[in-house]
Amino acid sequence: MTLPHFMLIQSAYTDAGLSARRLEITRHSCLPSLRYQTLKPVVHVVVNPADPMLTERRAVFEASGCEVRFLERDTWRLYGEDWELPAVHKVVSRMDDDDVLAAEFCQVTNATAPAFGDCALIWPTGYVFWRSAAFSLTHAGNQFVSLATTSHDPHEIGHWKFVRTWPFRRVSDKPGWIWIRHGDAVTSTIRKYRQKRVNRIDSARIPINLRAIDRAIAGSGLASGDYVEHARRPGHSVPPSQALTIHGSDKTSVHNYAAFYDQLWSDLRPLKIVEIGVLDGASLRAWKYATPAATVIGADRNPVPGLDVVRIVTPDYGPLVERLKAVGPVDLIIDDGSHLLRDQMAGAEALWDCLRVGGAYVVEDLQSESDGQVFGDRGWTVYDWSKQTGRWDDRLAIGWRKH
Repeated sequence: MTLPHFMLIQSAYTDAGLSARRLEITRHSCLPSLRYQTLKPVVHVVVNPADPMLTERRAVFEASGCEVRFLERDTWRLYGEDWELPAVHKVVSRMDDDDVLAAEFCQVTNATAPAFGDCALIWPTGYVFWRSAAFSLTHAGNQFVSLATTSHDPHEIGHWKFVRTWPFRRVSDKPGWIWIRHGDAVTSTIRKYRQKRVNRIDSARIPINLRAIDRAIAGSGLASGDYVEHARRPGHSVPPSQALTIHGSDKTSVHNYAAFYDQLWSDLRPLKIVEIGVLDGASLRAWKYATPAATVIGADRNPVPGLDVVRIVTPDYGPLVERLKAVGPVDLIIDDGSHLLRDQMAGAEALWDCLRVGGAYVVEDLQSESDGQVFGDRGWTVYDWSKQTGRWDDRLAIGWRKH
């Protein structure tokens, strides 16, 4: 027997910037989740009549293919809200307007519900999407609890309390949702929520575009990783790892360089950046996206329209050296060019004096352990992830100019 199924969503904003950012996130997370549900719920959405984006927000939810009822409220209330639900036995679920659900979330949850009596319907396993990476999470008290009930709603008590105080059923052990974390999100993503990183989500069941979500959440800033970081969170910054993912660089899609560049940016804070070997310019765009104030210069045998790229044919770095004389000492040089050791060594020799004291030179995609040893013998630090990732050239070297 299929019960009436209601989905409760808070989407009430009055700040113009926050409202616009959350609406863009909704377009790529909550909205497609509702569109591809195999059992369409009736959606009750709380909105604020003073929302500058109210017309657009209504249109987004109305495009979900679900029956939608808008509840206008002057204040945002998580607990104690009147959701105006009918007094019949039903399934009541909740999601945030930046959450993602599996396609069968409503259908399987509904099928698990008893025909009568109060029961919590727990879907404990899903993903956390944090700083351009997905993590597996199993948490019995997760916020994606649903209820089979006549009179209650999932906001009535703290969500973790249902498995302790109510009769409950586990809906499924498959990943059923994605919890999207970003800078506008109030809750910090502490370490226990991101212990197990996964290479891919179950896209057959959760057909979502994570890259589109990454682009949408970029304006919200860096998602905090603990409560201390959340309390002192600076403005809206975008880490290099997220910028590289957004712009489609192989530094994060093929290689394992995300955490390396996040740490390097934190240590170096580069404002003059040079990269050798730019292909279609993805990483040049990413560096500029991560640090809008930076001067970003590329070098390649082929120019890229709209980007500052010096034409060179390695191992002749002369045109780039001349250009950098006019720019002045740079903070960071990255070699992602031919990947041939002779060219990498020639580049480091020709361009070293273009670095400022304290600047860094990174050589990516070293082709073998012996190539890494060459740089190691010269005092560079070599990072090798090839054995963990199974990618033969997933290694790089970094040298720091000390004087």
